[in-house]
Parts: sequence; C-alpha cells; structure tokens
Amino acid sequence: MARRAQSGLKPSHLLGLLALLVAGIGGGYALLNRGSDPMTGLTPLSAEEYMESSTALGGNVYKVEGTVDDRLDNWRAADGRLFSVQVSESSNFVPVWVPPALEVNIQRGQRYIFKVRVLETGVLEVLQLIKA
Repeated sequence: MARRAQSGLKPSHLLGLLALLVAGIGGGYALLNRGSDPMTGLTPLSAEEYMESSTALGGNVYKVEGTVDDRLDNWRAADGRLFSVQVSESSNFVPVWVPPALEVNIQRGQRYIFKVRVLETGVLEVLQLIKA
C-alpha cells in the first residue's frame, strides 16, 4: 500500500518564515531611520590632522560635530561670524566661519553638526549646519 505525503508545516518552513520576518523588520527599521543624519556620507574632520596641516586640506569638504565655545571676531555680522568649536571626538578647538548667507542664531554651549569646506587659509567655512 502506498503512503500518502504528509501535509502541514515542517520545522524548516517555520524557520524560513521567521528569517523573512526578521529581515523585513530590520530592513524597514533601516529605511525609516536612514534620514536621521542629513550629512551621511561626509568624512568626519580629524582635528589632529587639521591641527598639523590645515592648509593641506584646502578645498575639501568635511563633517564637524562639536560644541560652540566662543565667538572669535569683532567685525560686523554682515561679513560673517567666526566661532571656536570644540570637536566632539577630541579636546581640540577649530575655527569655523559662518558666512552671512547662513542666517542662523548660533549660541555658545550648543552642539551642532557642521558641513564645512577648508579654505586655503585653513579656516573652516560652514556650508550647512544643524543643531544636534
């Protein structure tokens, strides 16, 4: 007498479904949280390398995350503003120049993420910033 094929779910089928469910949840989480940092893909500025030779980095674009320490200039705001920023990854301070086109209120003690370009003079020109 011939045996009938057994119907029903096998343990391997359940494991496969569980793996698909976990992958779907993980993929959905990654898609929803990928937009949390608009400066993704930018190279973080190495404060040590910047301190050694800032002019060698001229023209490059970096990401700097840090806390605003103090305003360094006394010229008119129409010419831009120069701030001292303590970089989060180190205890070094770097100068960042905020051009007048960026009309933002920057306060001491606040954390920001800056998209900066290194000028030929070694000063970091802020292209974009967000409060962290």
